Formats: sequence, C-alpha cells, structure tokens
Amino acid sequence: MFVSTNSSSYALPICIAQVIGITAPAIYSSLTFAYSYMVVPPLVAHAPPRLLAKQWIQAYQYPATFVPPLIISGTISNAALAYFSTSLGIRMMYGTAALVIWSIIPVTLLYFEPNVNGAGKWKVQQILKDEGYTMQEQEGVLPSPTAHTASPEARKWAESVEMKDIVKKWARLNAGRYAVTALATVLSAVATCNWRGALI
Repeated sequence: MFVSTNSSSYALPICIAQVIGITAPAIYSSLTFAYSYMVVPPLVAHAPPRLLAKQWIQAYQYPATFVPPLIISGTISNAALAYFSTSLGIRMMYGTAALVIWSIIPVTLLYFEPNVNGAGKWKVQQILKDEGYTMQEQEGVLPSPTAHTASPEARKWAESVEMKDIVKKWARLNAGRYAVTALATVLSAVATCNWRGALI
C-alpha cells in the first residue's frame, strides 16, 4: 500500500485516489499518442479524401464519450491528494498534476474547437454534402463534437486545403496533449511513490 498507517480511516480512499490519479492521465495520454502516431498516419497515407473525411469525423467524435470522465477523475483525484498531503513537495506535485490534467479542457474548448477541430468538421461537410451530410451550427456556450464550431478564419482555411492537410495538423497538435498528460502521470506517480508519512 502507498498510504501510511497513521490514519487508517483515510487509507482506502487515498489508495483509490492514488490509483485513479496515475491511471486516468496515463490512459488518456496513451490513447492520444495512439491517435496521433498510430491511427492518423496510415489513414492519411492511404485513404482517399471522402473516406478520410468519414474516418476522421468518427475518430474525432468518439473520444467525447470517454475523455471527460478521464480528465475529471484524474483532476479530482490529484487535487484531493494535494489537499490531504502535509508535505509541501508532494502537495506541489499532485497540485501541478491536477492543473495540467484540467488544462486539457480549456485548451480543447477554446483553442482546438474554433480552429483545427472546427476546420475538420467544416471540411467533412464540404466533402460529404452530396451524401446529405450536414451539421448544425453551435448553439450555446459549450462547443459540441456534432456541431460546427469553426471560426470564419478556420472555415476559410479548411476550404483552401485538402482533408489530409487538416488531419495532419490535427494529429500534430493533438500530440501536444499526450505530452502534457504524460507529464501529469509522472508527477502523480512520483508523488505517490514518496507518499509515506504525508497524510494529515
């Protein structure tokens, strides 16, 4: 067990938080790495534009079912561990891990969606419009993977490039997110390995 025995009532919840605090960002990081370096390259290399559009939109929309639980659980677990630790060093590591994991959400919503994500959705509609594929404009504040979110500039860019160019850029930017959560995983793991005696 990672937890100290000086407060047995906290032992199980802390242990669970430690497991989630490491595994949630690790799973997210692994999946994001796989998307950028294992899924996208063969699609871009071999799929014609129409097929690539269908493959990318499905690959882009599917993570909406599992990314929020990973990000939220990883953030809450590391934040709780930071709160309950009496060691400043361990508290800093857990707190930084929590902030780093949480940063995925605003970066995705405020940067990815109006830019490369939105451009991809706009391009998909242009390519598949003769098949009746349409997507509604975003309504409300929070962007949706099933609604148009691209800024006017992103839409103009999407119309001037090929689908593979958008997908390549998406994969390149997406790789940055795996690096961020990999850092969070390491911070959480190091803090957990040094946890003994750090409980309130």
